[in-house]
Amino acid sequence: MFDNDSLHPKFLEAMRKLKEMSEEDRLSESNKDLFEQAMNYAPLDIQPQLIEIKKKYQDLH
Repeated sequence: MFDNDSLHPKFLEAMRKLKEMSEEDRLSESNKDLFEQAMNYAPLDIQPQLIEIKKKYQDLH
């Protein structure tokens, strides 16, 4: 999908943690900061996908 060498370590850390969670946990208030970290350090080509997830999160809260 993308070259890990070109990704920011904070993005990789956040995505690794988020990947291990259920969707419900990912979208929970307690993991909002982790998701924001992923958004802030995401490569431009996947930011639209993260924005869609963020909209889903905002609809839940």
